[in-house]
Amino acid sequence: MIKHIFLDMDNTLLQSDGSISSETRTFLNGLDIPITLVSARAPLEMQFAIEELNLVDEQFSFNGGLIYKPSQNNQMEEIKSIPLETRDAVRIIKLVRKEFPSVSLCWYTKNEWFAERIDRGIEYETSITHQTPTLVNFDDFKTENTEMFKIMLISFDADVREKMVKAINALNIAEIATKSTGIEYYEITNAKAIKRNAIEYLKQRDQLKTNELAAFGDGENDIEMFKVVGHPIAMENATDEVKEYAEFVTDSNNANGIISGVQRLTQSK
Repeated sequence: MIKHIFLDMDNTLLQSDGSISSETRTFLNGLDIPITLVSARAPLEMQFAIEELNLVDEQFSFNGGLIYKPSQNNQMEEIKSIPLETRDAVRIIKLVRKEFPSVSLCWYTKNEWFAERIDRGIEYETSITHQTPTLVNFDDFKTENTEMFKIMLISFDADVREKMVKAINALNIAEIATKSTGIEYYEITNAKAIKRNAIEYLKQRDQLKTNELAAFGDGENDIEMFKVVGHPIAMENATDEVKEYAEFVTDSNNANGIISGVQRLTQSK
């Protein structure tokens, strides 16, 4: 019996245009199983899905860097918080600004998205999330007493991206987790902020068994999540590596794969 479902958002729950299909929305609203979104997104970018699906249970943002319960008036009840170490975030941001000025650089606090300029990468992200960043010069950004949860780097040049990744790795910062979420995206969070740890927290708190948990995903950052649930389901549009960790492959995010995946799970039990 499935007692909790964990859903990645981009290219899993969401269609390619960033929306939830009406069929999936209706299906999930009628499902009597708790649902948790497990996303690299910030809470402000998850809010529309939480509202459309009427979610009331814990939600995981920043790959598990922030665990919270939605509440009224777009507020949240913070349960667990794992931001980046400020010194690490500053080192990375300064490196990228100096050595890779063509890379689209932005960063997130719990409630806000910041960037220094509107460029192609920011415009691309805005087209997906329908959010607009607060523009600020990082030299003027007050890092003291400010928690940064994620640094997001976007580059459409594969060579530049490869050099940037090598340069960040050369910093030898043990306390960060780096993930590629799509060809253009490179995201950095606290090393403890991974989807697996967030699910383990809820699993232990609610005394859930591994075979009572199901998760849907498509990308590299979903693999660790797949390892701690009994029923990992990959989307048809997932990478081949992700599919290797799946119990089965469902339809794509543009073909209501969540519906067919949940139906296969529940009808076979």
